[in-house]
Amino acid sequence: MMKNLIYITALLLTFGMVQSCSDDDFPVPPASTVPDFSFVIDNEEFAPATVTFTNNSIVPTTVGSVTYYWNFGDGQSASQENPTHFYTAPGAYSVNLVVTTSESLEINETTKTIVIKDPSATGVPIYYTDGAQVYQGLINNEAPVFTALSTIAPQSSYAMAIDKQNSKLYISDIGADKIYRSNLDGSDFEDFRVGVDQPFGIAIDEQDNQLYWTTGNGVQRANIDDSDTTQIEDFVTGQTNDPDGISVDMVNRKVYWINYSGGIWVKNIDGTGETELIPVIEGGSIKVIDDKIFYDEFVASGDIRLKSANLDGTGIATVAVNIGRVIYGIGYDANENKIYWGDRDTDVMMRADLDGSNAEAWFTATGDPRGIVIGDLE
Repeated sequence: MMKNLIYITALLLTFGMVQSCSDDDFPVPPASTVPDFSFVIDNEEFAPATVTFTNNSIVPTTVGSVTYYWNFGDGQSASQENPTHFYTAPGAYSVNLVVTTSESLEINETTKTIVIKDPSATGVPIYYTDGAQVYQGLINNEAPVFTALSTIAPQSSYAMAIDKQNSKLYISDIGADKIYRSNLDGSDFEDFRVGVDQPFGIAIDEQDNQLYWTTGNGVQRANIDDSDTTQIEDFVTGQTNDPDGISVDMVNRKVYWINYSGGIWVKNIDGTGETELIPVIEGGSIKVIDDKIFYDEFVASGDIRLKSANLDGTGIATVAVNIGRVIYGIGYDANENKIYWGDRDTDVMMRADLDGSNAEAWFTATGDPRGIVIGDLE
């Protein structure tokens, strides 16, 4: 009987507490403003250019009158709801929109970066993806500036490859089970192969006009001159340890790949000599540069190491340490003999000499930098 009484008393107390926390005592705060804007850049985004801003801010009716204040990042400002602004010089500009209200007394803001390109800029083209967009920039003596190629729209991309002979960019999409192709400026974006089983790393054999890519359990390839989007050939099968990065040794006619769950493998392009070259290596990227392979090795969480080895797997050396996450994409600039990789924990694109010396944080990316590929000097 006493247990029942205690139980009933507890229920009454709980009910009373719930009642005391009613909407009357603790009213839900009114909705707040949410600043937001989009923009369009004319003149193909080259300086000088006019930028048209569209105010997409969410403004509840209860907040009173609203004031908009724009800072365009070049020392100029405006207070129109949907302004336009003329940029005379190229550069990356941080545009800030502040929304203030008279009744709710809010001051909320948002900032976005817009890039006005330099029509006279030259250098080595470099690309990366954050998974949902592809970005293009130049390697030169100026601070790096990247712009999104808005015509390229993958779902979840981790790797890219450049066909330098035909000036084409290939993008794998593990989310859509597709491989895309476009011109280097992003135009003529199209499906190259469809119905591919989780394509990840990709590499080009320009001598035989073949594109290679890794899947969930092997390596496939296709003829880049064949327009049939279903033309696919199995090159490696039965790999149960998750192939990721892939690279082609054009001189010795070999294909190298690295498995996320362990091992670096090699196989002759003629289909012979499949061999596990370096066992018990977990990583995401591999790149053949001259007589070396460069790859990342997962040692522990937050301790990823970039390494190099001879083409036969001997002579292993450490290039960089303390990388936050598995690398997806190693780029090589032959003009400056530099290697590039992304630290996806910090969103920083790093670069160094091939022996790891002169390492520097070269660019802070939009999202985690993956699929880094580098073209030839323009």
